[in-house]
Amino acid sequence: MSHFISMYDVVFGTRSTKESDVETDDGKFKSRYGSKDKAVPVDLTKVVCAIEDKSVNSYYFDDFGRFGLIKHDDEGGAKARVKVLLSGYARASLLEEPRELDEYERSLADFDESPEWHTFGWMADEFPDFDACYENWKVENGMKGKTAPPMKTPAAQSHFWKLTGKLLKTVIGEDAYNTVLKGDYTKAVSALQNHKNKEFRYSDNEKKALRENLKKIVTNAPLSEM
Repeated sequence: MSHFISMYDVVFGTRSTKESDVETDDGKFKSRYGSKDKAVPVDLTKVVCAIEDKSVNSYYFDDFGRFGLIKHDDEGGAKARVKVLLSGYARASLLEEPRELDEYERSLADFDESPEWHTFGWMADEFPDFDACYENWKVENGMKGKTAPPMKTPAAQSHFWKLTGKLLKTVIGEDAYNTVLKGDYTKAVSALQNHKNKEFRYSDNEKKALRENLKKIVTNAPLSEM
């Protein structure tokens, strides 16, 4: 019988690989799989294309432990939820500091903290060709033969960071700015929320994103250079 390969195993390359087919006592053959940590991680772009590809079967365990095939018209269901998880990890990979990204990735490895990374995936005998899924996506979206430009965040020494740091300090004040350098974002977020411009009001998710970017701004625009 084929085995289940989770999205986590695909993204981080921890899925087991097929070694051989073994004949059973009843004359049938079953696949034997080796230990984990042998596979090459699959790029997030290609994983998302496989999730969206209607020719690819994907599976999941629901909240009650029931295992089933995800319907291809599953709009807003399991596929939508795991795409949100992948987009969150993609953003973190671009914005997080290395140590924070390591901590984030460790949380993804923990089933209790990130169950949907481990309960959504594919069967080994129907495993997607991720490269082909990406090529199909490019054809369908008019990108065949085209190369995407690199997506980069501004370099740490760029004028952008110093300018943004000065602007932030002006808006929230030096005291609140200094607390961000110490890892405390309370005063900075409060100052932005109480700003006379009503657009500076945030939901809980937006406040989390704000804290992440505040740290990046002040780290790359230290007060000593202002």
